[in-house]
Formats: sequence, C-alpha cells, structure tokens
Amino acid sequence: MSFEVPNLTLLKHFVTVAEDKGISKAAKRLRISQPALSKNVKRLEEMLGTRLFERHSSGADLTPTGQAFFNRAQIIGLEYEHAVQEIRNLLSEQDATIRVAAGPVWSSTILPPAASRFHRRFPRHRLSVQTGPVDQLIEDLRLGRVDIFAGAVIAKSRLPGFTSRRVAKAQIGIMCAEHHPLAKVEGPVDPMELVKYPFVSFNLNRDVLKMLSDWLKERGAPPARYLLETSSLFTCAELARSGDYLFFESTMVAGSPIGQGLKVLKTDKEIFQYDLGFVFRQGMDRLPAHSGLMKAMVEVFENKGLRSPQNAAD
Repeated sequence: MSFEVPNLTLLKHFVTVAEDKGISKAAKRLRISQPALSKNVKRLEEMLGTRLFERHSSGADLTPTGQAFFNRAQIIGLEYEHAVQEIRNLLSEQDATIRVAAGPVWSSTILPPAASRFHRRFPRHRLSVQTGPVDQLIEDLRLGRVDIFAGAVIAKSRLPGFTSRRVAKAQIGIMCAEHHPLAKVEGPVDPMELVKYPFVSFNLNRDVLKMLSDWLKERGAPPARYLLETSSLFTCAELARSGDYLFFESTMVAGSPIGQGLKVLKTDKEIFQYDLGFVFRQGMDRLPAHSGLMKAMVEVFENKGLRSPQNAAD
C-alpha cells in the first residue's frame, strides 16, 4: 500500500491544531482562516485514510492514530527546521541559536558555568536564555518559542510529545546570612525561633509559600511573615545576606556566587525535595549542539556533587 506524502504545510497545520486542541485558536496562531485550516486537516485525514481528531463543541482531541502521527510529525518538523538552519549557517556567517528556558535558580547557578563548557565545543552557536515563572516557560516550550526547558521537572512540565529527563535532586530550604543569630544554632532550628524573623519572598510563589506554611503548621508554629517581595533572585540573596531576613528557596542558591555568604539552616526534617532536569521535544537530543548543551549542564551538576545516582527519561 502506498500513501501520498503530506507536505510540510499540512504537517504544520496538523501539529498546531493538535497543540491548541482546536481549529479556532490554531487558525489565529497560523494567521489563516478557520475554513482553510479545517480543509487542510480534512485533506490530511483523507491522505492518511484515518481520522486524526475527535471534534466536539469545545475543540478537538487527537484520536489514538492522531496521537501516534502527532509524535512523528513533531520530529519531522523539528528536523526540517534544523536542516534549514544548518544550510543557512553553511551559506552565511550566521550562527545557530539554541533557545533555553530556565528557571531563575537554574539560570543563575547552572547555566553560567555550563555556557563556558558548551562554547568550548560549539564556539559558533549562540545561546538565548529566557527566565521567568515555570508556567510561562513551559507554555513557551509547548508553543515552540524555546528549544529546551531546564528547571524543576514537575507534573505541569510533562507534555505529550516531549521528553522529560531528570538529572538531579534539589531541596528547598531556609537560608540566612552567616552573621544572622540563627546561623549560630547547632543542629535543627526551632520553628518558633524561625518565625520571629521576617522573610523575603522571591516572586511570591504560592506553591513555595504553602510548603513552608504547611511545614510550620505541622510543628505548631504560626505562619512566616513575608515583609518584602521581589522578582530578583539577586535582591533576595542580598537582602538575606545584609540583614535579618530569612530566605526560603532552593538551597542551590547558597552554593552559587549569588548566594555567597548565605547559610542553609538545619531543620528537623527536609522541607521539600524535587527533581531537576530538562524537557524537550522528542528527538531534540539527537541534535549534536542541543545534546551538547544538556551534557554541559549535567557536568556542572556532577562537579557540584548534585547529580542523582539514578536519572531517567519519561
């Protein structure tokens, strides 16, 4: 049995409808009319001899055959984009660009030393680094605005058609200046003593705040007092370093240049542990430069002694 091979336009339209779960939103992103997009999807289904979507009033969901085709179509589109980029690089002096979305802690502690390692191996490649809230970074990855997400690998960062690779474990803990009164405490700090001091908050992350609140509540202590909020990780670290503020964030900060002079306080029990790693479109790790960048970041983890003894891909 032979099939007519779909062109790249049909593949792109199909992938966009699948990602946006409907014709209306996909048509806006593609800047074409809804009837034209519907016609192309129907044409693709006729070419393949199968239904790719289950239509309903609120949009469209992939059928099992549609999901299988979606996984392959994403890789085809990705390979095409990079093939075009490689040709452009050969025909001009334009360097390739790898777009990375990284959480603030990751971009401050892991990416700087990893970039130096990467550029020793790929000196002509540029890195474009975006940082911000994890939800927004994951959405940028899903929509193809970035190539690799590097940060906390949690439920919301798992996407169909993407690979999640866990490379390390990290902890969220309480940090203070080395001259802070609590820094002199040997052993676990009493939660009732912790809440006597003000906290500085990075972006007022509700999930992170709830972790600390629940931990304090379990120990019969009142909630923490957050007296200052900032979107700058450096400002949080500087406030904790220069005053009596406490800072509740990834303990990786204390081991980085930004966190120099900060001490992680001991607690009777670990407050929260989470996975760190990468999320990228399936097949992305077959591209030498992208694989090389992820390898460089893993090497930084290993040098810091943070690499998990076991790592896995989902």
